[in-house]
Amino acid sequence: MVCMLIFLYTRDEISYDQFHENKAQLYRIIQTWQFGKDPVQTMGITNSIVGESFAKEIPEVQQYVRVNGVAVTVKKNNEVLTENPLFVDDNFFSVFTFPLLEGSKRTALKDPHAVVLSKDMAKKYFGTTDVIGNTMQIKIDTAFENFTVTAVAENSPQNSTLKAGMLLPYKFYEKYNSNTGWFGGSLNTFLMLSPQANIKMVESKMQAMFDKNTKEQLAKAKEEQGVAVKIKLGLQALTDIHLSTQAGPDNGMTDGSNPAYSYILTCIAVFILIIACINFINLAVAQSLKRSKEIGIRKVAGSTRRQLIKQFLTESFLVSVIAFSIAIVLTIVILPFFNELANKKLSLSYLSDGYLYAGYFMLLLVTSFIAGFYPSLVLSAFKPVKVLYSRQKLMGKNYFIKSLVVLQFALAIFLIIGTIAVNSQLNFILHADLGYDSKNLVRIDIPVNKSSDKLPRLFKNELENKDNILSVAARNGGRSISGVKANGKSIIIEKNKIEENFLAAFKIPVIAGRNFSGDYPSDSTHAVIVNESFVKEAGWRVNDAVGKTITYMDDTKGTATIVGVIKNYHFTSLKEKITPELFSMEPAFNYGQIWVRINPANVPQTLALIQDTYKKLVPYFPYSYQFMDDINAQNYETETKWKQIISIASGLFVFISCIGLLGLVILSIEQRTKEIGIRKVLGAAVSRIIVLISKEFIILISIAFVVAVPVGYYFVNKWLQDFAYRIGIGWWMFALAAMLVIAVALLTMSFQAIKAATENPVKSLRTE
Repeated sequence: MVCMLIFLYTRDEISYDQFHENKAQLYRIIQTWQFGKDPVQTMGITNSIVGESFAKEIPEVQQYVRVNGVAVTVKKNNEVLTENPLFVDDNFFSVFTFPLLEGSKRTALKDPHAVVLSKDMAKKYFGTTDVIGNTMQIKIDTAFENFTVTAVAENSPQNSTLKAGMLLPYKFYEKYNSNTGWFGGSLNTFLMLSPQANIKMVESKMQAMFDKNTKEQLAKAKEEQGVAVKIKLGLQALTDIHLSTQAGPDNGMTDGSNPAYSYILTCIAVFILIIACINFINLAVAQSLKRSKEIGIRKVAGSTRRQLIKQFLTESFLVSVIAFSIAIVLTIVILPFFNELANKKLSLSYLSDGYLYAGYFMLLLVTSFIAGFYPSLVLSAFKPVKVLYSRQKLMGKNYFIKSLVVLQFALAIFLIIGTIAVNSQLNFILHADLGYDSKNLVRIDIPVNKSSDKLPRLFKNELENKDNILSVAARNGGRSISGVKANGKSIIIEKNKIEENFLAAFKIPVIAGRNFSGDYPSDSTHAVIVNESFVKEAGWRVNDAVGKTITYMDDTKGTATIVGVIKNYHFTSLKEKITPELFSMEPAFNYGQIWVRINPANVPQTLALIQDTYKKLVPYFPYSYQFMDDINAQNYETETKWKQIISIASGLFVFISCIGLLGLVILSIEQRTKEIGIRKVLGAAVSRIIVLISKEFIILISIAFVVAVPVGYYFVNKWLQDFAYRIGIGWWMFALAAMLVIAVALLTMSFQAIKAATENPVKSLRTE
């Protein structure tokens, strides 16, 4: 069952974007940037001019398509909704395989005011798919405009990084965002190459064109800013984007994933399958004594070893078929829970193809063969005389069986160590001091346009004196990366625009200098506040930084004075190191968020007040809010899911391992029945006999612990490197894992050991 679920998951992961007919010819242009000796940064975005230029100059480029995701506001009767359409070139349906239910793929996006809807999107807005010619009111900039529905597309497959729910012409987007430069970018550019194209050759031609058009600008930047910038262009196959760790889905593309998840789940599946096979082998061998006389009689009657091997392999196959059938039923039952855990929408009918069925059949064959091969060799090798006189011994120095037990428990201990580490790291990051008070902070997104700077003041006027409203502040939306010169050094910064009461609302302490203030009119244009990381990067002491001048490394070459230094704080995930930050009240930089600290006494009523105020001030922009604690928790959703998965897997490992251990204990006791009886007759205590039975297996588990510890340490340490702020790996993690496994193993063995130790010795000796 577990293998089936993981097989479905892995098959889904590697199937992304495989349905496109031109998949072998489709590539996205990517860029790698390096500032000086800083680490290389890879991006899957470009500017609009790149694709068009390459299509004109490079013969191998047959077509290009630009794809950009931008949030828009849509009117639906008296409601206003936010949608995230893709702005695409008019040849989109000729390059990508998204079947149209209605409309022409050649003309659907020719008109700048055309809109293409998916089947579900059409039903959402019109209640039917017969919508050709209907109009929709969509706001992209500051005013609503009419768009005509020209086509209806089939819903995008689940395994697509391009979700074509709503498509708008890129030529319309260009009216508001025309960028003819070669640097940076904000959209995806796809090239459809000729089938015979040499990828390396095309990349070389692309780089030559890029260098020709950027040479002077890069030289000028190096001269003025003192930093050498290296930019390389490359091509990324469409089918590689979903699992890319460097340039994943971006700007309208969705469903990025990490191949490590598939590797981990596949390893878990393989480990569980190995342990299950080991259990089958151990239990089959353990039960063989009960069949020893049957085997002896068969051999005396003339059965050959080959016939016996065939019989046992057939039995193994039949058991596997029954288990396989039960697994299919359990998979169907548990699949909804697994989907929630893995954030998927899988079903057995989804991805049902020849490869999947062939994989399941191979899984059945391999499992039945591995599980049945060794027992068939052991059982078919029994000597008739020995088994008929009950002298056949199985355990003794059977190093193979013992090594299987060690492997089982080593895997279980390894996963338990991982579970403890993941839990500890999650507890650390969820309860770490963030440098500000995140409790009862509500974020409201506001439209970013010419009037957005007026909204914070309007919100304050409406909310400031209301019950349960403690403070109101504003900040820019998203993240903005820029550069400044300070103390003769070039520093890459995260630039933020805040109001004068933002720091107070977040309870972020100013450790040197002062906060922004209305008493200083120049604060809005020539004053900045920086964090401790900025001061450290510049090479100053905290108190010495106040009063220093910084110079912006942009076209303005403007200067500003540092008026304050704040304590470092974590506004993003603890996976990220706190970088140099700069805060200003610069008028040219728009606000994008309103932050409200509320009294927790009456949250529903307070949220309703905020919503009513928003609708009054911003009637044609959708209202949405989030608590800061929820935003922080979302940063670790993936880790939380993996904590659950690893916890369940480790529990399964221990459970399955203990089933195998139980079989071996039974086998050991059955072969030592006479010895136990003699020891009892000679006066051995029950506790002594229990220790005698358990000692051998505790030694095997101890060996498993020694094997699992270095492996566990290596992988836990490697996983923790993803976090800039992390726990230390303590000895107690390994000790706790060992104690848990030994405790469960002793519990498993205790019933059979006590039963054997308290058995009447007269009965056991007479039986022997």
